[in-house]
Amino acid sequence: MRSATSKLSTLTTSTTSTTSTITTTSTTSTTSTTWTTSTTSTTSKITTTSTTSTTSRITTTYMPSRWLNTSSMSFSRDGHTASILSNGKVLVAGGFGNSGYATSAELYDPSTELWTITGNINVIRSGHTASVLTNGKVLIVGGDNGSRPVDSAELYDASTGLWTQTGRMSFGRHSHTASVLTNGKVLVAGGFDVNGWLNSAELYDPSTGRWTRTGNMNVERFLHTQSVLTNGKVLVAGGYGFSFDLNSAELYDPSTVVVQNPVDESYNSALFI
Repeated sequence: MRSATSKLSTLTTSTTSTTSTITTTSTTSTTSTTWTTSTTSTTSKITTTSTTSTTSRITTTYMPSRWLNTSSMSFSRDGHTASILSNGKVLVAGGFGNSGYATSAELYDPSTELWTITGNINVIRSGHTASVLTNGKVLIVGGDNGSRPVDSAELYDASTGLWTQTGRMSFGRHSHTASVLTNGKVLVAGGFDVNGWLNSAELYDPSTGRWTRTGNMNVERFLHTQSVLTNGKVLVAGGYGFSFDLNSAELYDPSTVVVQNPVDESYNSALFI
């Protein structure tokens, strides 16, 4: 069970400075997220600390060498997804907030820097994935609903602002990865279910709305990364499995439907491409 009142995360990057220090601090409640960013320079060190609560939802925009605040979302959330639509707007969906799991979704318009509410997702979920399909729709998959991993999937249509449910995966999973392949299908791999970490993988076909099993990964993993390479293959790297963090990597070839392991799975192996 997750707690909405005791989430603390800290990111720290060390730096060097010789002359001045600028510190900005804002505090609103005991629930806190702290970011410490240092810039290596001979002239300055910048440290920013922010504390957020149910009444403060700050969105920050990065500009070269600096971040600028933009308008806040309507709901606080983590474990959500964000996707850039073909119209340039950003779709944020689901996640976990101060009020619990969210079904809400909202759109950010870069031209106005404002958020607007759009249609709710049908199933609460956090730790899911979102993929922009070749037809412009957004597919969200899996996640966790507080009691079990989710096997359902939904499609968002930007032209209507509505979500519709589509085919279910073979396994409920969260903290997995998803990538749109060059053939338009979506590859979902790994993750975590009620029995532990997964090595299974599945393909979603937007033309049929159905899932099919594909080759298993060689290593069970979740919280990993997944990248579509220029040659069309998919690289999966790292993650957590077998009770420790992983440094192994694997290649998936859609043309052969075979999962390849390009390096020795032993600890401290390395990958060179």
